[in-house]
Order: sequence, then C-alpha cells, then structure tokens
Amino acid sequence: MFYFLLDNKSLSVYSESSRKQNLSLTYKAKLHLPILDALNNSKKLNSVIARALDEISEETSLTNNLASIIIDDSLLSHSLIIRSKKYKTIDEQIALESDLKWGNLTKNLYFISEERKTPKNIFHSVAMHHFLREKIKLNFNNFGLSIRYIVPLSSILTTSLKSTQFAVLKNGKKFQFFGNTRKGFMFFKATFNGSKKVIEKSIGLLDVPNIKKSELEKNSLKFIFFNKTKIVEYLANYIFKDVPLLNFADSNRVQIYSGSLKLNNAQYAPSSKGFNFNGMLRNISSGFLSLLVLALILSLFSNYNFMNIDNNLMVDENIENVDEIIEKVNLVNSSDKMITNLKNLPEKFPEIKTFLLTEDNYFVNGQKVEIEGDVINFDKGDVKVSFNELLINLFEIENELKFKVFESELNNQPEQNVVLRFSTIENSLLALDEIKKFGNLSLRKAAFDSESSSLHLYLTILK
Repeated sequence: MFYFLLDNKSLSVYSESSRKQNLSLTYKAKLHLPILDALNNSKKLNSVIARALDEISEETSLTNNLASIIIDDSLLSHSLIIRSKKYKTIDEQIALESDLKWGNLTKNLYFISEERKTPKNIFHSVAMHHFLREKIKLNFNNFGLSIRYIVPLSSILTTSLKSTQFAVLKNGKKFQFFGNTRKGFMFFKATFNGSKKVIEKSIGLLDVPNIKKSELEKNSLKFIFFNKTKIVEYLANYIFKDVPLLNFADSNRVQIYSGSLKLNNAQYAPSSKGFNFNGMLRNISSGFLSLLVLALILSLFSNYNFMNIDNNLMVDENIENVDEIIEKVNLVNSSDKMITNLKNLPEKFPEIKTFLLTEDNYFVNGQKVEIEGDVINFDKGDVKVSFNELLINLFEIENELKFKVFESELNNQPEQNVVLRFSTIENSLLALDEIKKFGNLSLRKAAFDSESSSLHLYLTILK
C-alpha cells in the first residue's frame, strides 16, 4: 500500500520502510502549477497530477499496488446541515441545501457526508470538485495503482477525537484546528505574532474557544498535534482496524451515520430459527419490484434513437455491423488493444472531429490509422461484472448516460451486447478505465462524431 498526501502545491508519497513497520516519506513532488489555479481546467489539472506521478514513478515503482490518498482541506469545501423533518431523507436535504449555498457551482461538486455519535442530527458534508476527483482516479489508474481511499485530511484528524479535543497542525506562527464538538464539526485558524492573535473561523456552530499560545506550548490532552507522517500513520491504522472514514472513492452520499459506516452492499445472514415465511414473502416482493424497476428503465431507453454514426464518417460503407458478433477466442485480447489505442487518442490528435475503431479498422478524421499492436493485456484475473453493476459504476461517471441492450450467444454461452452513448470523449475515457478491469467485458467498437457531440462504445458482456 502506498499513501499519498495531496495539497495545493505538492504530492507526497509514503510507504513502509523495508526494515521497520512504520511509514516514512518516499518522495515529494512539487506541482508545476497549484491545484487551485487549475481546478476549473480539466486539461491543466490532468497535466499537473500526471507530471507529479510521473516524477514519483521515476523514484519508486507504483505499478500493481494499492493507493490511499489524503486530500488537504484547502482543496475541499465544508458545510454543516441540521437534520429537518420536512425532507424525506438526509441525502435529499444535503443536496437541496447545498444547491442553495453554492448555486450553479453545485453541479461541479462531489459530496460525501457524515453524522457522528456526538452530536446527533448535525451532518458534516465535504465537497470536492469533480474534475479533481476524476483526474486523480484517471491518472492513478493509468500508473497501475488501484485506489482504495480518497480521504479528506480533516476526517483522519477528527475521527478519534473527543468532543473537548482539537487536532492541531502547525506551520510556523500559523495553527489550524479541527474538532468534532458537541455542535458538530469545527475548523478554524489562528496566527500568533507576539502579543497579537488573529482568529479566523472557517466553519462551526459554536464560537471559537479562547486559546492562548502558552496553552499550545504545554503538553495537553486538549490539543493533539499532528505532522504529515503522523497523519499518514493514523490513516494506515484506521484502514487496518476498518474504522469508518469519509471516502471520495465511494459513492456520492451520506457515508457515516451515527459513527457507523453506511454500506450499500446488501448482506445475507441465514436465520438461526426456523422457516421465516414473512421474511421470504418480503424478499419475493422486493425482488419482484426490483425487476419491475429494471424493466421500466430498460423500456425507457430501449427506444432511444442512437445515431447511425457510420454514415456520418468518411469511411467505406461496408464496415461490419456491431450486431454481427464475430466469434473469436481472443475476444478480451483484442479489446485490450482497442482500449489502449483509444486511451492514446487525445495525445496523438490535437483535434478530433470523427473516429471509428473496430477490431480490424481504425479511422480518425476520415483517415485510416494503423492499430498499434504489442499491447500488454490488462491484469484482470477472474474479476467479472454484471450488466447492472457495470451501469451503476458508469452512471457515476456520467449521470445522463444513454444505453441500449440486445442479447446473443457466443459458443453457446449467453452474452449481452450493450451500446453506451457518452456526451464527451473525456467521460468515455474514464469509462474505459472501468471497463478494462473486468475479464468478462470486451470493447467491440467505438465511434465519435463532433457534430452530434456524442460518443458510442459497443460492449459485449459474457454472462
């Protein structure tokens, strides 16, 4: 496991010492542009993170490792929400109140929220710019890292604090204070310059406590000081003990409720008692309703008018139809080659008006391009995905994703053929990072036309 700490001007990586169990700084890469200066520019932000990882990769091998990433709170936005009964769910309340606070900026933010055991009904919500989250996930995956956590620094600092304690970060004469008080999360800053003291509260429902510099110089259980190495060591310990933490790598929702992790995964526990007829009846009813909902979703999209992109491209008219499934043993291998060629597309062509990629043909802007060979197959192992699980993951990338499904067979094995319609090339490239993880999923064709501002991916899922 590698532990990364990202702030506005640097990306640091920590790892276990070969001789000792404690963590130490492996390398610190200075960013060529501050994150906050590139936050609203997708290309610049991508370049900043990619260059930092490239510099780190020259010092240590990152491939085929897990990664946990700490995000400095200077790159995040915080809010406090008091639970109201006029909303059906807390998720709905957080979404609506965030919209009132940030307005149009809300659509650019990715939210995670928590309610700790003390206090009750006060939710702490943390927002991260979706560009930053997407570029982190994209670039870390490209360097062979599998992301397990993307954690706000404040979540690590406050997780084990009592309501009367504050975590403290010191930088010269400047101090940052984090706490989970009896009125919820609090974050404020203090600067001591001789006899002068300047206090700046960032967020909190209580007044900032009166703190003297002499108190900070004493050994006191009220103020717990952290340096960067200690922060990383705390995160490693929390992960080892499976302590609930806010995690941007997970879904956009309330994740911690009254101190316990709120899981989406359904769990089954066999009853120790006899046959439970009521439980069986509830399960059957739930399953039937789920099938109805899925059928309704599929029916809504099944009549979607997917454009015939082949006719809009300056290529031969006799390109094979995606419906005609070619039975090839090296289905996934050819898919890996196509995905690699697509991922390299933006670097090779500064302007992309159209492209069409099949297993045998590759056209960009109406001109035939050689398909690059000698592509190393992605290490998927036995990892498989169902159609429903895939859709859930892809809708996190683009919530207005359109799709169409049709069934077929390959060597007497049932399969689903899916057409996905993305609004941007960027979103489709993020989707490819998800697609390449699974051994039963294969890319068969990709097509793009700038006039319709949409990109189609044609996939096969072996059941």
